[in-house]
Amino acid sequence: MKENNLTITKADKGRTVVIIHKDVIKQKIVYFIQKNQIIQLSKNPTESLQNQIQQKIHIFYTVIDKNQQKHLIQIKPMAPKLNAVIKTHKEDKNIRPVINNIQAPSYKLAKYLNKKS
Repeated sequence: MKENNLTITKADKGRTVVIIHKDVIKQKIVYFIQKNQIIQLSKNPTESLQNQIQQKIHIFYTVIDKNQQKHLIQIKPMAPKLNAVIKTHKEDKNIRPVINNIQAPSYKLAKYLNKKS
Protein backbone atom coordinates (compact mmCIF):
# COMPACT_ATOMS: atom_id res chain seq x y z
CA MET A 1 0.00 0.00 0.00
CA LYS A 2 1.39 3.39 -0.98
CA GLU A 3 1.44 6.13 1.66
CA ASN A 4 -0.18 9.37 0.50
CA ASN A 5 1.32 11.65 3.21
CA LEU A 6 -1.95 13.55 3.71
CA THR A 7 -3.37 14.76 6.99
CA ILE A 8 -6.83 15.83 8.10
CA THR A 9 -7.21 18.96 10.22
CA LYS A 10 -10.00 21.27 11.30
CA ALA A 11 -10.67 24.46 9.40
CA ASP A 12 -10.54 27.78 11.24
CA LYS A 13 -14.13 28.81 10.50
CA GLY A 14 -17.20 26.66 10.17
CA ARG A 15 -17.54 23.00 10.82
CA THR A 16 -15.36 21.79 8.01
CA VAL A 17 -12.22 19.74 7.73
CA VAL A 18 -9.24 20.22 5.47
CA ILE A 19 -7.27 17.45 3.81
CA ILE A 20 -3.78 18.75 3.23
CA HIS A 21 -0.35 17.38 2.42
CA LYS A 22 1.83 17.14 5.54
CA ASP A 23 4.68 19.02 3.84
CA VAL A 24 2.37 21.94 3.00
CA ILE A 25 1.18 22.33 6.58
CA LYS A 26 4.79 22.15 7.81
CA GLN A 27 5.72 24.93 5.36
CA LYS A 28 2.83 27.06 6.61
CA ILE A 29 3.94 26.55 10.22
CA VAL A 30 7.57 27.45 9.37
CA TYR A 31 6.33 30.55 7.53
CA PHE A 32 4.22 31.55 10.54
CA ILE A 33 7.19 31.10 12.90
CA GLN A 34 9.50 33.16 10.67
CA LYS A 35 6.92 35.88 9.99
CA ASN A 36 6.29 36.37 13.72
CA GLN A 37 9.99 36.19 14.62
CA ILE A 38 9.52 33.31 17.03
CA ILE A 39 12.82 31.97 18.28
CA GLN A 40 13.71 28.52 19.54
CA LEU A 41 15.00 28.44 23.09
CA SER A 42 18.26 26.65 23.76
CA LYS A 43 16.83 24.96 26.86
CA ASN A 44 13.34 23.80 27.76
CA PRO A 45 12.19 26.16 30.58
CA THR A 46 9.30 23.93 31.75
CA GLU A 47 11.04 22.48 34.81
CA SER A 48 12.34 25.89 35.92
CA LEU A 49 8.88 27.43 35.53
CA GLN A 50 7.36 24.54 37.49
CA ASN A 51 9.80 25.17 40.36
CA GLN A 52 9.06 28.91 40.36
CA ILE A 53 5.31 28.29 40.43
CA GLN A 54 5.64 25.85 43.33
CA GLN A 55 7.68 28.39 45.30
CA LYS A 56 5.17 31.19 44.66
CA ILE A 57 2.22 29.00 45.64
CA HIS A 58 3.87 28.20 48.98
CA ILE A 59 4.76 31.88 49.58
CA PHE A 60 1.13 32.97 49.10
CA TYR A 61 -0.34 30.59 51.69
CA THR A 62 -2.57 33.42 52.94
CA VAL A 63 -4.32 33.63 49.57
CA ILE A 64 -4.27 29.94 48.62
CA ASP A 65 -5.42 27.44 51.23
CA LYS A 66 -2.78 24.83 52.10
CA ASN A 67 -5.13 21.96 51.12
CA GLN A 68 -5.72 23.61 47.75
CA GLN A 69 -2.02 24.18 47.03
CA LYS A 70 -1.25 20.57 46.12
CA HIS A 71 -4.06 20.59 43.54
CA LEU A 72 -2.57 23.62 41.76
CA ILE A 73 0.75 21.99 40.92
CA GLN A 74 0.95 20.16 37.61
CA ILE A 75 2.05 16.54 38.11
CA LYS A 76 3.88 16.05 34.79
CA PRO A 77 4.21 19.49 33.20
CA MET A 78 5.02 19.77 29.52
CA ALA A 79 5.72 22.71 27.27
CA PRO A 80 2.59 23.64 25.27
CA LYS A 81 2.56 22.49 21.66
CA LEU A 82 1.61 24.51 18.61
CA ASN A 83 -1.25 23.12 16.55
CA ALA A 84 -2.37 24.74 13.35
CA VAL A 85 -5.80 25.11 11.78
CA ILE A 86 -6.15 26.31 8.21
CA LYS A 87 -7.86 29.62 7.50
CA THR A 88 -10.03 28.46 4.61
CA HIS A 89 -11.78 31.82 4.40
CA LYS A 90 -8.50 33.60 3.55
CA GLU A 91 -7.09 33.67 0.01
CA ASP A 92 -3.54 32.61 0.98
CA LYS A 93 -4.83 29.90 3.39
CA ASN A 94 -2.59 30.82 6.33
CA ILE A 95 -2.78 29.03 9.66
CA ARG A 96 -4.32 30.05 12.94
CA PRO A 97 -2.11 28.87 15.81
CA VAL A 98 -3.85 26.93 18.56
CA ILE A 99 -1.93 26.30 21.76
CA ASN A 100 -3.07 23.62 24.20
CA ASN A 101 -1.92 24.75 27.66
CA ILE A 102 -3.54 22.01 29.74
CA GLN A 103 -0.17 20.38 30.54
CA ALA A 104 1.67 23.71 31.01
CA PRO A 105 3.11 24.37 34.49
CA SER A 106 0.90 27.40 35.09
CA TYR A 107 -2.41 26.01 33.76
CA LYS A 108 -4.01 24.87 37.02
CA LEU A 109 -2.88 27.97 38.92
CA ALA A 110 -4.13 30.31 36.18
CA LYS A 111 -7.50 28.53 36.11
CA TYR A 112 -7.78 28.79 39.91
CA LEU A 113 -6.86 32.48 39.98
CA ASN A 114 -9.26 33.23 37.14
CA LYS A 115 -12.14 31.74 39.16
CA LYS A 116 -11.09 33.82 42.21
CA SER A 117 -11.29 37.14 40.33
